[in-house]
Amino acid sequence: MVITGNRFDSAAFLAHARELAKEEPLSRQSRLLAIWSATIATGDSTLQEQVLSLVVSTGIKSDALYEVVLQSYLFLGFPRMLTAVETWSNKFGKPTTVSNLAPVSGDESSRWFAEGISLCRRVYGETFEPLKDRVESMSPEIFRWMIVEGYGKVLSRPGLAVVDRELCIVSSLMVENREQQLYSHIRGALNVGASMTLVTAVIADIGCGTPDGAATASELIARLRKN
Repeated sequence: MVITGNRFDSAAFLAHARELAKEEPLSRQSRLLAIWSATIATGDSTLQEQVLSLVVSTGIKSDALYEVVLQSYLFLGFPRMLTAVETWSNKFGKPTTVSNLAPVSGDESSRWFAEGISLCRRVYGETFEPLKDRVESMSPEIFRWMIVEGYGKVLSRPGLAVVDRELCIVSSLMVENREQQLYSHIRGALNVGASMTLVTAVIADIGCGTPDGAATASELIARLRKN
């Protein structure tokens, strides 16, 4: 059952994913990872199982799919991440990493901060300082968490290219139809090296399931092209 508040056409979305899986465009892996990310956003475990099997059949590795699951809580929350990781685990079994329940070390926290600042600057480009000023004016804690928790601990992990991470974020935000954040991460995808052709292809892919999100994303692309 779809649990998001927006319309989502699972049948059309799955049919499109199946067609994409048959093709061999250079960007197919990035687009299929984004499709998996959008599926996580729906919270629909049946759809997740179907899409996961389809994506794996094209040769995409389990570790990359796992990274998409891990980053999903930043934009979708723990409940949908836990639904997705259960689907992933049912398919692949235990992860390759062992339990690492331990206090955060000083080296870890320093690395997360440094890598978080660096990545956030790449994603936001010239708007980094305005973003910092705006968020800190409302909540300094939240901006610090964005840097350390979001961009440092999670989004700077190895295992998934930064372009793919941003495209997966775009796809989740399309399902959620979060206009302000969607605009930031469409720009972010372009800032870290995605082509406009790839970004618009992902938007079209995800739009097969979420017409509302597609309409919003198309308006934002038009705004970006005008600026």
